[in-house]
Amino acid sequence: MSLTLNSQIVAETRIQGVTLRSVIGAYELLFGLDVTVLPQHVYARRISIIGAAIQLRGNRTAAQPLGFARPECVFEIRQGPYQNRMTPVLTLPMQCGQLAALERFRDGGDVTFELQVSGVGTDRNGDHSVHDQLLIDIARSDWLQKLRSAGARDVLLLEVPIPLVDRAKEWTSVANDLQRAETYFRDGDYRGCISQCRTALEEAGHQKFGAGDWAGSLLDRLANKRADMTAAEREAALWAAARHYAHLAHHSASDGGVSLYSRADAQLVLTMCASLIARAYC
Repeated sequence: MSLTLNSQIVAETRIQGVTLRSVIGAYELLFGLDVTVLPQHVYARRISIIGAAIQLRGNRTAAQPLGFARPECVFEIRQGPYQNRMTPVLTLPMQCGQLAALERFRDGGDVTFELQVSGVGTDRNGDHSVHDQLLIDIARSDWLQKLRSAGARDVLLLEVPIPLVDRAKEWTSVANDLQRAETYFRDGDYRGCISQCRTALEEAGHQKFGAGDWAGSLLDRLANKRADMTAAEREAALWAAARHYAHLAHHSASDGGVSLYSRADAQLVLTMCASLIARAYC
């Protein structure tokens, strides 16, 4: 597409490729541009590109904003007496949750990126804002290869929500317990995380299954009559099993408790706890 300044074409631009790159704890989307700067003998113009707002486009859904990509280094287009070519790169940092949301938006199909490029251009009349729109369609097979190359297929990209937004009053204590469990996890207190998950599951279980020893009866049925269990009863057994696993973090060592847990232990329990409670609330 044409990059113009005051209705004068300065350069022809296109996206020559998209790369997904892994960094510590996150990813980066790199948009490689191919810019052909047109010659100008009378008055050379220049354009400084600030970056580009990135949107996802789909066939059945409205465009969704993904973030703002910035140049990896100074990106300035200067006209001269001869045509020249530039291959700058725009970089968009992406958290794992963003990549998971992108996958949900893609829904197993192709992916289209729309770049709204913006910058400031200068000619004999002063400074002017500059805008350009670029599109690139990436086929499903090509996108899957990018995920593999970045190692993103080695990580399960699922969003597990921490409930509960606009929650009902009776779920308030459950939500607070779960949010405290997440705080313990981030602070590296894995026993505290698991113990708090147990509290959240206990209260949520009372809300879902009724007061009393709801978990014990479910585990008894799992042990003795598992072949006859319905799908709903098998899901309920997951609640009981998660609570049962977390139980030892809730007690002191003299009472048979376990004081040392790994990050993987806490991640397992927190993920299951959040998923079960979110599913119950929805």
